[in-house]
Amino acid sequence: MRELKFKVWDKVKEKMLIPQAISFDTQSSVPFAVSVPGRSWEPIGKFQLLQWTGFSDENGIDVYEGDLVKTSSVIYKVIWNARLATFELIEHGSSGKRELSAVECGGVIGNDFQKSRI
Repeated sequence: MRELKFKVWDKVKEKMLIPQAISFDTQSSVPFAVSVPGRSWEPIGKFQLLQWTGFSDENGIDVYEGDLVKTSSVIYKVIWNARLATFELIEHGSSGKRELSAVECGGVIGNDFQKSRI
């Protein structure tokens, strides 16, 4: 079985957090509540749920949906393609694509939510 990991962007406090638990609806498998350190269960609408891609960058940093990855001189954003049911790298500011496996020869430089190191 493949490992699933998540992090959440707190939309209200504008802070990235590692959830302690995520509650999913048993019939639809849609998340509806999140528990983060120091707080009780809160509605999923307060958070942006970000899934681990299964890849790490060249420095061993886990790559999540919404991360910005730099390979060579090009910056890509990690997105989920629901139609193809896969993660993709989309060139930042363009529509160019690259295989997700390219993160192994690049590095995470930030994400869509926090100030990045661009």
